[in-house]
Amino acid sequence: MLKNSSFIPINFNFWRKYHTIKNLTIVCFLFFINLVLLSCNSKTDSKNNFQKYKSDFREIDNLYKAGHLVQVTKSLDSLKPLLSHLDVESLTSYYIFRSQVVFPNKDLMNLYADSLLGLFAEEEIKTEQRTHYIRALILKSDVYLHFKQYDKTLEYYFKVRSLLDKGKDPANYCDFISKIAQIYYLQGKFKTAAKFQIDAYNALQETKDIHPSHLFYLTQGTLNNAGFSYERADELDSALYFYQKNLNYILDAEKKQEINTDQIKSAKIVALDNIGGLYGKKGNYELAQNYLEQCIAINDRALNPDKIPALIKLSKVYSNQGKIHKADSILSITEVLANQDTSLPNLIKLYKAKGDLALETGNYKVASENLKLHNIASDSLNKLNSDLSKINIDQTFKYLEDKRTLEYLEKINQNKTVYLVGAIIFMLMLLVIVWLVLKNAKQAKKVQLKSLEYSKQLEKTMHNLENRNRDYAKMMKVMAHDLKNPIGGMMGIAHLLLQEDESRFTADDREMLQLIESSGENSIEMINQLLNSGLAIENEVLKKESIDIQQLLRQCTELLQYKADEKKQKIIFISSEPIIISISREKIWRAFNNLIVNAIKFSPHKTEIIIVLERLAFAIRVKIIDQGIGVPDTDKQKIFEMFTNAKRPGTAGEQPFGIGLSISKQIIESHDGKIWLEDNPEGGTIFFVELPL
Repeated sequence: MLKNSSFIPINFNFWRKYHTIKNLTIVCFLFFINLVLLSCNSKTDSKNNFQKYKSDFREIDNLYKAGHLVQVTKSLDSLKPLLSHLDVESLTSYYIFRSQVVFPNKDLMNLYADSLLGLFAEEEIKTEQRTHYIRALILKSDVYLHFKQYDKTLEYYFKVRSLLDKGKDPANYCDFISKIAQIYYLQGKFKTAAKFQIDAYNALQETKDIHPSHLFYLTQGTLNNAGFSYERADELDSALYFYQKNLNYILDAEKKQEINTDQIKSAKIVALDNIGGLYGKKGNYELAQNYLEQCIAINDRALNPDKIPALIKLSKVYSNQGKIHKADSILSITEVLANQDTSLPNLIKLYKAKGDLALETGNYKVASENLKLHNIASDSLNKLNSDLSKINIDQTFKYLEDKRTLEYLEKINQNKTVYLVGAIIFMLMLLVIVWLVLKNAKQAKKVQLKSLEYSKQLEKTMHNLENRNRDYAKMMKVMAHDLKNPIGGMMGIAHLLLQEDESRFTADDREMLQLIESSGENSIEMINQLLNSGLAIENEVLKKESIDIQQLLRQCTELLQYKADEKKQKIIFISSEPIIISISREKIWRAFNNLIVNAIKFSPHKTEIIIVLERLAFAIRVKIIDQGIGVPDTDKQKIFEMFTNAKRPGTAGEQPFGIGLSISKQIIESHDGKIWLEDNPEGGTIFFVELPL
């Protein structure tokens, strides 16, 4: 019987006034000074508090392996508020367990896998937390396998393989190799599957830092699966060798009393079942009966679905010994257990055993009925694995390797041209802004001179000038805003090239790259200051879809908790039920993100921000409640205006740009909703958002 959790089941985001020429000259001067200065970035190392929660995760692991999924979920719920967003190791274990306990819910599995991968958005974290990044990739590949997206599965497996170090990370190596072995097994390549399992077992022998319980779990699994693969390849002596080696390993661990009793018993059930079944195949019915009866006797003969294969095999042994009554009795018990377990492999074996026994007793009608059921179940299982049998792991890995090499070579050939072109484009766009400002200033001066001669037209002229200036300011604001993308791209390219092998560039080249990177960072800061005009553009066409607003808000609050952690704040989300509404997911996410970030910015340290979701008769209402500095009565009517000057720095000195609330208002109203604010009786502000159902 093939059983080991390392085998995954196949069914898994201008100025308010224009500046004078003098101010622009100062800005440009500072920019060009930045081109010849290098900036130093200090990065704080992530704090890892995993040691504090090691025992908690071990207990959760024991509960999971014992099948107590409800208790696992409760433990994870209790542990999550304690975990720091910097504790990557603990969060990795948290999301992996979350994904496991919701199997086979593909959407939730995918959500947790994506949340885990989100921890590794920065290349630095991927490098520092390599082992846990690999675990995140393996989890995502498991989800793709469950979705039957086999191309994506192999793409992520290839990423894992390129990062793995067998000597330094044997646990991940064992997990990865066992999953590859399962694919080969399901394709009918049993000898190849066995070799991969043996490779996984040998890698585990070199490890010294895996907890005994987890080491036992992996080791007995690889030995058992190697034996089972050889048995399916009809190499019974090799299968018996690994089955017996597995049983001896389990009995030795039992004597040392280091492993949980339930874990030992569960492993023994599988080992004794496999050995007994193998002796039955070899015709040694006495030994087969002995091992199978030992298997069934575990836990004082208490029966559970794990013993179904052993019961079926024991029935066959009794039948071969002429003990038809005993065989029939065993199958009756097995059929009762099978009603608790709808596993296709077990049903296939049960139908086959019942059909064979009916044939032996001359009951051809029962035999025919069970043969039909056996064929139907077998066809269903074969259909589930038919697409998987078509993939070629070696060929796909070679294709991905060649593709990566080609992309790398193309990048080397193009990188110098790319960063030079980026720098030229940036300079041209900056010159356009300078030209527009100069042109605008000259036109303003001409109007002022003409106004002395045409006093009667002064009021009309000034009015037209003001409108024109506003248009130019808006145009320049948009251009400055849009500059961030090419500058960001230039910085990204420069940073990427700096990560290359030092031998590929001269010292002068690397100096130029560092100049571009640091200047880009300073330019981004400059543009952020220009964006202080409070202008936002929101003219995109809405693309609505049915979205669970409860889930969207939960994700938004969870992802922003890291920002609240910087001020030791806590975000609390309250909702009673899922609510499906038709919205633009990206825009509504942006609106609530702005509102929650606003609450974080204007709330003191160590306070709570409460998000409440309510269902009304014809709408949903969301309340964002903070304990912050509040909004003065004089500002309440203009805080949502595009050109508002109702801006104040945050409680930690955060610089406001004055566009977030205006953007949020535009988004909500484009969804036929409404947004307003009220004073919080306990201090602070309550923002209300209503969206139609």
